[in-house]
Amino acid sequence: MKNKKKWIAVAILAVILILVSIFWYYSYVTQDQVAEKNAAIIKAKQSAGLVSTTQTWKSVWDQVYWVVQGKNAQNENIMVWVPFQKVEGQPNIPAADNSGVHTELLKNGVDEQKMTAIIQQQLPGAKIVRLQPSVFNGEYVWQLFYDDGSHHYYTFYRFSDGVATGVKYTLPNN
Repeated sequence: MKNKKKWIAVAILAVILILVSIFWYYSYVTQDQVAEKNAAIIKAKQSAGLVSTTQTWKSVWDQVYWVVQGKNAQNENIMVWVPFQKVEGQPNIPAADNSGVHTELLKNGVDEQKMTAIIQQQLPGAKIVRLQPSVFNGEYVWQLFYDDGSHHYYTFYRFSDGVATGVKYTLPNN
């Protein structure tokens, strides 16, 4: 009986050790991503007057951007595009100056809900895999990754008015 309790205690400790190890590994693997996100939020607060954050997205297309959505001091919803630069052997860091940081009032553009409605109207059979703000060819856009049942596609819609840019990339089938 004592031997059975001993093995149960050892098994419980082993499971706890495995769970703690998984948590530590996950924290280690994601630390650069978390550092980038936090740096983007700080940069958005410093250069765009962001007061609170509601959502963030990492956009990697022509260049790495973190897009931060939140509220400014006037309690208006804003989107802030923060460009990042690659530093070899280190996490990406925000661009040194504020010249690349772009801020838009959400009311002056198309928000995620409106963009989703536009997409569902234009592409009725499409399954949206991911919709996120991005920068494409120097233009602030919504980047759509979707599946129509036969292929996956990337396409872009202008943030300002929700109009398609006319560019669509088809991913090959496996």
